[in-house]
Amino acid sequence: MRQPSYFFDENKRFVIEEFDRATPFSSFLPGIAGLKGIPMWTFYVNRGQVISSFGIGDKDSPIMEFTPANGAYKSVPTSGFRTFIKLKHSSEIYEPFRPLKNEQHIKRKMYIEAGQVSIEEINLELNLKIVIHYFHMPEANFAGLVRKVEVTNLGNEPIQFEVVDGAPEILPYGVTNAAYKEVGNLMRSWMEVYNQENRIPFYRVRASIGDEAEVSEVTGGHFYLSFSDEEELIQPIVDTTILFGEDTALHYPEEFDRLSLESLTKQSQVTANKVPCGFTPVQRSLQPNASTTIWTMIGHVKEIEIVQNQVPKIVSLSYMEAKQKRSEEIIRSLTDSIDTHSSSELFNEYARQSYLDNMLRGGYPHILENGQDGFVYHLFSRKHGDLERDYNFFNIAPEFYSQGNGNFRDANQNRRSDIYFNPNVKSFNVKMFMSLIQADGYNPLSVKGCSFNVKESAKSMIPEMITKHLQQGDDRLRKLLEGAFTPGQISTLVDTLGLTYRTNEESFFLDVFTVAEQEIEANFGEGYWVDHWTYNMDLVDSYLDVYPDRKDTFLFGEKDYKFFDSPAQVLPRSEKYVLTKEGMVRQYGSVIEDEEKMDRLGMNINSTHWMKTEQGQGEVYTTNLFVKLLSLSLVKFSTLDPAGIGIEMEANKPGWNDALNGLPGIFGSGVSETLELKRMVQFINSSIKAYGHQQVQVPVEIFTLLQGVGEELQKLKSDQISEFDYWDAVSSLRETYRSTIRFGFAGDEKVVSLQELASLYELLEEKLTVGINKAVELGEGLTPTYLTYEVDEFEQVLDPNGNPVMSGYGLPKVKITKLSAPKPLPHFLEGPARMYKTFKDVERARSIHEKVKETDLYDPVIHMFKTSVSLDEQSHEIGRIKAFTPGWLERESVFLHMSYKYVLELIKSGLYDEYYEEIKTSLVPFLDPAVYGRSTLENSSFLASSSNPDPSTHGRGYVARLSGSTAEFLSMWKTMMMGHTLYSVQGGQLTLSLSPILPKWLFTEEGTLSFMLFGTTKVTYHNVSGKDTFGENGVVVKGYKLTFKDGRTVHVEAASVIGADAQAVRDGEIVEIEVTLG
Repeated sequence: MRQPSYFFDENKRFVIEEFDRATPFSSFLPGIAGLKGIPMWTFYVNRGQVISSFGIGDKDSPIMEFTPANGAYKSVPTSGFRTFIKLKHSSEIYEPFRPLKNEQHIKRKMYIEAGQVSIEEINLELNLKIVIHYFHMPEANFAGLVRKVEVTNLGNEPIQFEVVDGAPEILPYGVTNAAYKEVGNLMRSWMEVYNQENRIPFYRVRASIGDEAEVSEVTGGHFYLSFSDEEELIQPIVDTTILFGEDTALHYPEEFDRLSLESLTKQSQVTANKVPCGFTPVQRSLQPNASTTIWTMIGHVKEIEIVQNQVPKIVSLSYMEAKQKRSEEIIRSLTDSIDTHSSSELFNEYARQSYLDNMLRGGYPHILENGQDGFVYHLFSRKHGDLERDYNFFNIAPEFYSQGNGNFRDANQNRRSDIYFNPNVKSFNVKMFMSLIQADGYNPLSVKGCSFNVKESAKSMIPEMITKHLQQGDDRLRKLLEGAFTPGQISTLVDTLGLTYRTNEESFFLDVFTVAEQEIEANFGEGYWVDHWTYNMDLVDSYLDVYPDRKDTFLFGEKDYKFFDSPAQVLPRSEKYVLTKEGMVRQYGSVIEDEEKMDRLGMNINSTHWMKTEQGQGEVYTTNLFVKLLSLSLVKFSTLDPAGIGIEMEANKPGWNDALNGLPGIFGSGVSETLELKRMVQFINSSIKAYGHQQVQVPVEIFTLLQGVGEELQKLKSDQISEFDYWDAVSSLRETYRSTIRFGFAGDEKVVSLQELASLYELLEEKLTVGINKAVELGEGLTPTYLTYEVDEFEQVLDPNGNPVMSGYGLPKVKITKLSAPKPLPHFLEGPARMYKTFKDVERARSIHEKVKETDLYDPVIHMFKTSVSLDEQSHEIGRIKAFTPGWLERESVFLHMSYKYVLELIKSGLYDEYYEEIKTSLVPFLDPAVYGRSTLENSSFLASSSNPDPSTHGRGYVARLSGSTAEFLSMWKTMMMGHTLYSVQGGQLTLSLSPILPKWLFTEEGTLSFMLFGTTKVTYHNVSGKDTFGENGVVVKGYKLTFKDGRTVHVEAASVIGADAQAVRDGEIVEIEVTLG
């Protein structure tokens, strides 16, 4: 029997032999077509000819039907690409890559690269080799998936054959994926294929398919273009009946079997009222060792003329070969920012792949010049949606300078390390995600790409700018610039209109963006999660690790932070504490859309709004970072649970573990969020000590809440009130605060010196510490992650007639008068992972790690860390996690993001030996690919643990790539390569200190290891003694050799680089740093 095998070849490709016999998996092409290219989405599996679906924009514009992974594994061999070869004198049609029984004469391989995927079949009986490559068309003004099919004669005799190659279904543009699945037979009524006379079929519906009064003609469409060695367009077959006859299951091309290719292609094709196909017919003679190539491009274009006019260059073999090479170059150049050279090629390439996949979720920070610091514009991002994440609706904008949608938590974490690869990002990410924090402490879920507006005072300059830079004017360009726009929309429109520049695009953009303002786009989405705000401090820490000399300005000097304003309102306890039919008190219906607010302020829940003064009628309120941190920490502190341990899940959603969706209903709270709140309060306290002389202007509403919380804390500390009464009083203060800012701030401010805040914030930190200590006690020495409460006593709310008062959720309201003691859920990994962040004590950290490994959080079978211990004894009320199979998804699996979070904290806590011991079995490149079941250069969302009842799944990775684990790995990589603190201010001078934490086995035989700092400066460590860079006998930095852009060098015989030289590194003036270790 053919057995699969996995290896990493000399061309840095991940290879799977007999891929179709291997464990099924899904993945995707990156969807990057370059700065000035039109991207598309393409998914593949290791079955059939691998491509399972592709399309433009989102799921609603498929070219090949989007099918979830479990269906794709079954359907791809039939509904995916197909190749039929009819050899002269042969009685059967040969179909490469079809499902096999156990034919030993057929050998197959799959080659996975960052920007393309290829498959190969060698048929030893027929002496044929078929190789198929897939890549996205780069740097073109249309989107295209390119399929290159090479057929080689391996025999000693010439052969003659006919081949038909292509896709059995191509969905016309305008047919949504959902419509095709649900009413596909009806959709045929709209379908038609145009432009056959020009040999480039154009697939689209005739008009919009919606059942509305307004009907519009559809002008854009999908196209199919094919050519071969003659460099001439080939007339495709678009009618499946021509090939398959009445075999509607598409198993066998019976008509091709019956007729010659010449006869087949002369038949009349029906191009309407049926689901079309796209097949390329070719007739060939091949000498021994000779090859023939069929190039096919299937894509999307707004007008068919855009492709039609480029046919002469497209059908050139050299042009397409260059495009294939360029496609890979684009991806390689993007990942050059993390170019790493260690002893492990797998680790080096894994770093590149992780950087790429991190970029696909968080975006690539591109700087748009504007005459000042430039606008940071994140390219290539999209919400993580794919064959295994079939529940997510992704979007990849089909335009130049493409950007997509994302979730707050995901984009936030995936941008954590931006500044280490491009220091010109500066405070942008901090400003963006802190501004998206609302005054009520929550944030929008859906984060879109940024847009721009020409400032009102400069709009009169738009016609002049167009005339200055373009040969022709056009009202459509002027109108675009008068509203909201993106650089991609400008560039794409100029290209679509056929406008030519007097100058160039860069000069035009510079003039436009010099007078433009950047707008952050976001909306409420689906709810308020309790953990989203916690990732903002990582962005703050990253900024200060690179720009510690600007901390004063960073905290107090930039007064352009805003508060996102959402119509979604968190209800007070009186509206969401309810009595169920079973007589249980629960917290349901916590968030509503505030219709009155939307009407009064003209708001749309799907649009971006910012908090204004004068109760929403004034100007957008702005402040500095310190006040934002102050308000956020205060509101979160006011949501501590009744025992003062966890942060209440008061807004319908849980924390990081989405599958615990039932916890808010049973009064759940998160200890992880308390740990992060302590971290934020510690930062505020250190800032107060450093800048006590500073004064800040605080909205009067926040100041009132500050005073109220301070008073209640004093009462609690002096035992004037109980813990429950404190919770009740502070919760009431929070609810009053939220009601006063419902429509906006008043606009009045209170001037407060930081010194005035010192005693109160010390009390906050003290109470948080007490609560965390209680948590550790409840967890029997290990921090629990989640708590729940039961209601011991309550009063039903009645109207004057004694009838129950109903909540908006439809259940009777209650008032809680007594709660049980907190009950911890069984241990989850998140609590300990976040606990490490709150202290600096190596022995304490080691003790926690040892305790974790003694629990079932550690899987002794696959030697990795699980999300949780067994949940068998828990109620289904905790959420869907209880219904999941153990060892699967968020339940007791190795969820790579959380596992990596935990492992990252080992190296950050000083447990270097433990860290390097764990990554041998926890870091993906070091796993056995035969067990992992996919490329060990690519992360998965989770690995099935030994808790799963199916032993064959243990250690196997599921759900490809776009995982928060990439953000955690980049943080590991940064700490390994650079150390804990990159920049500091010592003796009043900026100081760069490279302090790598690297084991001796990662250095090459020559004793070197190199990486890229800030994406532009190559750093090489020279470790001639071959020792670790940590531990008692470890080597340390002894000196630096700095090479500037102009070729001059500077030698520094010290552990740090200071002053102007340290500044020069950050400014990108130094191209290479050689570091001596000893």
